[in-house]
Amino acid sequence: MGFFRKLFGKKENAAAVSLKEAAKSVTVLETVSAAPAALALGGRAPQGEESLFRGWASDPATLCLYDLRDVVLDRSLMVFLKDGKPILETSYLQDPAAVAALSIRPQDLVEVPDKGGPAAACFDHWDSNYYHWLAHTLPTVHALRKAGHGAARLILPAGLRPWQAETLALSGFDAQQGIPTEHGKQYAFRRVLYADYVRGAADFSVSPLSQAAYRSLVAGQAPSGPEDLRIFIERGAAGNRRIPNEAELTAALQARGFLCVRPETMTVAEQIRLFSRARLVVGQLGAGMANSVWCQPGAVVFELVPEHHQNPCDLLLAMQAGLHYWGKLMPTGLQEENHTAQSEQRLDIASVLHELALIEQSLPPL
Repeated sequence: MGFFRKLFGKKENAAAVSLKEAAKSVTVLETVSAAPAALALGGRAPQGEESLFRGWASDPATLCLYDLRDVVLDRSLMVFLKDGKPILETSYLQDPAAVAALSIRPQDLVEVPDKGGPAAACFDHWDSNYYHWLAHTLPTVHALRKAGHGAARLILPAGLRPWQAETLALSGFDAQQGIPTEHGKQYAFRRVLYADYVRGAADFSVSPLSQAAYRSLVAGQAPSGPEDLRIFIERGAAGNRRIPNEAELTAALQARGFLCVRPETMTVAEQIRLFSRARLVVGQLGAGMANSVWCQPGAVVFELVPEHHQNPCDLLLAMQAGLHYWGKLMPTGLQEENHTAQSEQRLDIASVLHELALIEQSLPPL
């Protein structure tokens, strides 16, 4: 957890302004209370095994929509500036020194025409990451619609992926009407709507609005087939946090009746229909686990968490979706925090299957 404490514990920048200072108006979207971790088996199995993050609790939060006027977006950092000063809260997981050195560069500045309606920010600087898009973009566009801004022009990456355009279409937004932006450029806007979800302010809070965003997409899909699937999400060709013997785990789970999938090979609609039929989802910490938000309330998420990157983000997604979570710590041979490194140690598959059997025995009846 040291990695996240460092990133979120940035000191105030005297040369910066706050979102509230920069906003013409602020609308409170929701106020969220702290909640204890929603863990399968209450976080402790009869034989004494414990879930990772037992005793953990979510953060309380007040999540707002800010109406910003006459601001500049630095596309590379995804930081907004007001009167030449960075709006510090928009610097999601950025190097404070880079933010402090940020200034308006006239040679890179593009003035965005004001077409009568506001533009709206909807993504962070990890714009190609599936988890970040689901956790930040989908609640934002849902909030925009609820607040009466369904016609806002979305600020978008120039290289929008097909799955990103698909999620926007499923959410009622046409990507073709958005404002494409390129790295290295800065963009001047007369008016921009900025929601707290864009900057990850709800990442560790149980946001009902986020749950409503996911439920709205699930409601638009009609699943067919059995509704008691047990799914294993393979890392497959993913470059980050791979374990050397995943193929053995896949074979063992297939023998137990699991459907083993690689979500990146499917459309978003296919992923929604599949995971909405899941009773139990197993996988390693990674973007694919974000598909748990499509599961029906009461399903269980069993996550394998590397010891060198103990991040509760998927626990929070599970809680937002009304699911139960079990986290199993994976010894990896690495002690230093690193969110991309591969495991240097083989996974103890027998131990995984043992704890998984305890979870399967506890699944509530359909």
